[in-house]
Amino acid sequence: MRRSLVLIGTAMMMLPGLVLAQGTTGTGTFGGTVPLTFTITDATNASLAGTLGTFSTMTIGKSALNAPTPMAFRLRSNGPYKLSAAVTAVTTIVDGAATPDASTTAQAVKTGDIGFGFTSAIVQTGLSVVNGGSSPTRLDTIVTGYDATAGFATTTDGHTPAFTKTLHDIYSGVQILSGDRISSSGDNSSDDNYLTVTLGVAAIPQYWTPGAFSGTVTLTLATTP
Repeated sequence: MRRSLVLIGTAMMMLPGLVLAQGTTGTGTFGGTVPLTFTITDATNASLAGTLGTFSTMTIGKSALNAPTPMAFRLRSNGPYKLSAAVTAVTTIVDGAATPDASTTAQAVKTGDIGFGFTSAIVQTGLSVVNGGSSPTRLDTIVTGYDATAGFATTTDGHTPAFTKTLHDIYSGVQILSGDRISSSGDNSSDDNYLTVTLGVAAIPQYWTPGAFSGTVTLTLATTP
């Protein structure tokens, strides 16, 4: 009897179409590429097209520094970065070193008469900033001379102060800041994954040749060499 049961069980296993705990698998692939990305935005995460400094009428006083409201903006990156600045357009302003203290020749305002630099400490406190947060350990580096966080140079004789850097220094485009990767996650709508930097200008109104003047500073955020 026992032998018959074994034969019956063997026969059931051999019946065509009978499936006993069997299965099959298939695959589906996915992939993509995360690009190296660097972004400059204004304080509302929109494209940066702000005002670096509006001097208005350069009323002449007694060694009175004119330092208009500076421009704050946001930097994001998923790789090491460098920030460069260049004067890309000027109107009725001469590029050149500062007006000399003593000159018997009529002088016009020059790019060297306008101090330029970072007027506030870099804000690194975003919770999605690499090595940022409430106690940041980042080492973003301002190029020597462009740190004006302690204030722009002043003068007592009414001539252009000895600014450490001016618009003349960036006229052809130079690096002014660098650092490691900024953003750990998020996108351009995130409010915690960027550095805030502030740039400004300053000048002492003088008896330059009369007329309006203007210009544009273009900022470029890119990968480090």
